[in-house]
Amino acid sequence: MNNSNCYDFRSNEHLCKIVENIKKEIRPLQKSRIYDACKNHDDSFRHVVQCEPLNSEQHPYMTMSQLSEIKANDPGEQQIDHKAIEKLFFSNYGFLKHKKIPDMDIVNKLVIPPRIILFKGNTGQIERPANGSGRHRNYALQMLCVASGVKWEDIMRQKIWVDKTVVSNNFEFEMAMVLSNGAQCRKQSKMELTSFSLTTAGVSTDDSEQIIDNRFNVKKAQWPDLFANLVMQYIPSSKENNKKDYFGRARTGWYKTYRQNDINKNKLTDIYENEPFTLQSIAQDLGQNMHIIHDQEYKNINVMKKLTHRINERIVDQICLAANLEKPNWQTKEELYKKKLEQNLQQRQLLEKQKEKF
Repeated sequence: MNNSNCYDFRSNEHLCKIVENIKKEIRPLQKSRIYDACKNHDDSFRHVVQCEPLNSEQHPYMTMSQLSEIKANDPGEQQIDHKAIEKLFFSNYGFLKHKKIPDMDIVNKLVIPPRIILFKGNTGQIERPANGSGRHRNYALQMLCVASGVKWEDIMRQKIWVDKTVVSNNFEFEMAMVLSNGAQCRKQSKMELTSFSLTTAGVSTDDSEQIIDNRFNVKKAQWPDLFANLVMQYIPSSKENNKKDYFGRARTGWYKTYRQNDINKNKLTDIYENEPFTLQSIAQDLGQNMHIIHDQEYKNINVMKKLTHRINERIVDQICLAANLEKPNWQTKEELYKKKLEQNLQQRQLLEKQKEKF
């Protein structure tokens, strides 16, 4: 039975489908190599799937169970790149189809170990291990073992070499996160980075009540981040794959609404500071309507205004409606068309003047 509080590929339908493909593609010798490594001795598994680090006997390691349980310390919505996980199996350097290695029956190894970020508290105690990078490799190793017929309990006992970095403040934490993922050519989304930032400020981003109750822990500059994370709590489960895009829209929507005029600025400040239930209601309203706004504007054939501008304007309107604010007067299709004609006329006149000079 999978556990939603841990990194467990079995809770993701898409990853389960990839496992079925792995079962079809894995070679008998590859399968037996993984199975025997997990069954016979738990120290041999990492030698099969990882390149050995210098001073391997003293190098830090974690069990697959410990790596899975780190999810409790990885705040916010962690995006899964399904294509990246597929590449870990079927690319030139994948576990199974390593086209640049002559012996196709061996299991290709991970060159770079997962990176774990830890906080050093005021008392000097090391705490809160979080993933700097390596979630996808963690999922992939689980999937490789399951496809090889290994029992889940045996998978969780296996040891993996990890690199550990200790940080002492939020700036170092964010920098470690960015650099860790930069080394893997994967840029973290704004949603992930702001979730880390808010959590280290004492705001849990996994629960709407926690976000509301701890909103005073963040500075005013982070209000758009907090609001966007609050909106994410109300995105329908059927639309969760679009959260990264929705997050950016919600964040921009709060910022643009707040910056419209002093009335909006004062009203939203009052709501944020003194009306928690209203703030929650605004976020809920936007979260439940975000996908509707997106779907409608994607079908809108109004080519005079860019799609991103139309969506941003609709989101600001939605926030204003929920917050009992007056909606802005956006440029109409006719106004934009008139402006376009004027610009074309000016360009023609400029070209004619240039021709006259010659």
